[in-house]
Amino acid sequence: MLKQSFSTLKKNEEGSFTIEASLIFPILMMLVICFIFFSLVIYEKATLHYKANSIASDLAYTWNNSSMDVETGAFGVEELSTQANGDGLYWRLTGNNVLSKFGLEGSADNSLVTKKIDRINDYNGEISFNNGFLIREIEVSLKKSLALPSSISKLFGGNGISAVAKQPITEPTELIRNTDFVIYGSGKIADYGSYIFDFMGKGK
Repeated sequence: MLKQSFSTLKKNEEGSFTIEASLIFPILMMLVICFIFFSLVIYEKATLHYKANSIASDLAYTWNNSSMDVETGAFGVEELSTQANGDGLYWRLTGNNVLSKFGLEGSADNSLVTKKIDRINDYNGEISFNNGFLIREIEVSLKKSLALPSSISKLFGGNGISAVAKQPITEPTELIRNTDFVIYGSGKIADYGSYIFDFMGKGK
């Protein structure tokens, strides 16, 4: 009798789906929740990187005149670099962190750079200008805190994200001007170089 009841219970599969679902459903639910939060983090990361890249691009585009509107690049005639309220005629030599090309820092040298960077509002992070010997670039580092549950933040290694973007500063007009100056200077040196060498030879 007992053996027959056990055999009947073994063949009866009613309720097996409920047991299996109760075991699998929590695992699937956790995977779905993690996927949703992962998608949100990726979205916030992409948005923050887009904002950092936009800030760097706008600053690089309007770097040659601190009176320019950062978003549109518009400025008035009275706001030209050579005017009294502009950057000045020789701002690239006197107020463009030119000392950093030689590994030096100067407090007065940073005032114009600060003025250009302060045109950007509503950001959480740092904006820096790197004046290299050959390449000048804007570097933007942004940070953002996310309201994540503690368990999810531990899974992602924290509840904050960051993004870094760099944009080189290109000034075609300045490049043409410098190239023309080098060509002109080289020609003059070639023209008057013989006179200089002759004069030095006579002095010996």
